[in-house]
Amino acid sequence: MPLNFFRLFPALRMALVAFAAVLAASAALGQTTATTRFKPDQLAAGQTGQFFLELHGSSTSPHGTVPSIPGLKMQSGGYSKNTNINGNDGTVSTTLTYIFQVEADKPGQYTIPAFTLTVDGQTVNVPPATLDVTDQPVSSPAGTGDQPLSLTAKVTSTDVYVGEKFPIDIVLSGRDDIRLMGVSGFTQTGDAFEQVQAALREEPEHTTTQLADHAYDIYTWHTAITVLKSGPQTLRFSMPVTVMSMDDSFSPGDAFARMRAQMGFGQEQQLTEESTPLNFNVQPLPTDGRPANFTGGIGLFSIDEPTLSTTDLQAGVPVTLSLNITGEGNFDRLQAPVLDLGPLWRAYKPKETFQPSDPAGYHGVKTFEYVLMPMSEKVTELPPPQFNFFNPETKSYVDLTPKPLAVTVRPAPPGQAPPPLPAVTNNALAARAPTLVGPRTEPGSWVSPAPIFTSPYFLGAQAVPAVLLASFVITRRRRLRLETDPAYARQLRARRDALAAVEKARGAATAGQAAEFFAIAQRALQVAASYSTAWRNENSAEALTWEEFDAHLTARGSSAEIHAEARQIFEAGDALRFGGFTPDQASLEQAATRLDQLVRQLLHQA
Repeated sequence: MPLNFFRLFPALRMALVAFAAVLAASAALGQTTATTRFKPDQLAAGQTGQFFLELHGSSTSPHGTVPSIPGLKMQSGGYSKNTNINGNDGTVSTTLTYIFQVEADKPGQYTIPAFTLTVDGQTVNVPPATLDVTDQPVSSPAGTGDQPLSLTAKVTSTDVYVGEKFPIDIVLSGRDDIRLMGVSGFTQTGDAFEQVQAALREEPEHTTTQLADHAYDIYTWHTAITVLKSGPQTLRFSMPVTVMSMDDSFSPGDAFARMRAQMGFGQEQQLTEESTPLNFNVQPLPTDGRPANFTGGIGLFSIDEPTLSTTDLQAGVPVTLSLNITGEGNFDRLQAPVLDLGPLWRAYKPKETFQPSDPAGYHGVKTFEYVLMPMSEKVTELPPPQFNFFNPETKSYVDLTPKPLAVTVRPAPPGQAPPPLPAVTNNALAARAPTLVGPRTEPGSWVSPAPIFTSPYFLGAQAVPAVLLASFVITRRRRLRLETDPAYARQLRARRDALAAVEKARGAATAGQAAEFFAIAQRALQVAASYSTAWRNENSAEALTWEEFDAHLTARGSSAEIHAEARQIFEAGDALRFGGFTPDQASLEQAATRLDQLVRQLLHQA
């Protein structure tokens, strides 16, 4: 993504480029010399620097290789060809610059010895260069401002929580002795964090500042990032940058040299800047004080009073309840607040919309719309949505549940009853009519008749009505319980939905649809966890975070193996959604098989 850097005097620049090209042709016929240098010449183990090989007086590619040094990693970073005009006497020089990225894992002194290259049939002697590698990070007295080019990542705190979304600024700073030509994207390192590429495509904020004798252009990308895993985690960024730098003799007061660089006469280089790693301490959300119906929100939120689409309520007629949540935090993980309505209301899955006020979606307004139906004119109030969140600054849970809404419900019109609850269907028992049997013509033998009550046929015939009656009673009691016991009805639905989700997930795995598989797999585990008569919340299964799910497994006495394998499915889904994780087909099919086993184990434990 190129930056909108200004360009000075385009017509003059084109003319000088043409003039310089003519002079460069004659200058290239002179003697070629070489210089080498490390920048910086001192690094810490594991840090990345650069090695420059410069050929002065030639525009022809050389033949030969740079000697390899044990323990020093070197990777080609490209080359540049540029022409410099001396401001004093007008002479022109041509330089080829080859750039290598270097890194050493162990402290020590690394020297690239003198070697030779062949350029235009000439043998060019290349001088040695030495790099000092220490075991501690190297910092200059002037800090970041002492570097001509730097990339940093800034956060307000490195103590965060799993699932928390927090602001992060990516800052590129360039000194006035170089010209920033553009950048071409970012690379993020750290699989415990969601990717932030979408937010970084926005145009950065541009400011300038003066430090000592130098002016600096500062470009800042304001974004936000979500952490997905607990424990110590590291995050860093790298950025390919194209710059036009001045010669090494530049001084802050040399206005002519600065103008030459701004006009495009200087040393153009393609560099890869890396930020200093950010080391985070990621903690799971605390269990003490966590609400039973936790929404998953982490941040700082506020709510408006919920509103109804109409105040003219009638039994059996739907009405819409709207709730706006405003603030900053992980809106993408904020689940719908639970409505505990009781038997006199019927509710449907809420619709949610989000209006961000920044590109990263850290600030904004999330709206939930619930479609509700009062079932009786006896209803006098509407229970409020149970909204809560976790405040990472105070390290505590906050409950903002509003007061119930007083309502008046008109009865249904005569002849129009509210939608009925599931009806009981009785199957009548059909009596079998007796039939006549013809006389037996074959002779028989005399036997002593046994008592009829000892006949197995008689006993079986007597058992049939008892079995049918018991079956009728059990079915009737089950249907009545479904009508009067919402927890029992929800438990049966949970079992049915969990097993159906397993089959659907298996189909997604067979089709190679990784994202759909893990989304359905998490849903299957959440629903299976709610297969319990002790689970009172109709809508809370989908809102389970990993911590709540894990706590539920602990309360049910699940084994450590079930904990670990369920966590793998949850974290794999998050890594696929936010971290770029891509499973292969074999892994998906294995995960589908284990999901089936996990769900059945959870249902069996209930």
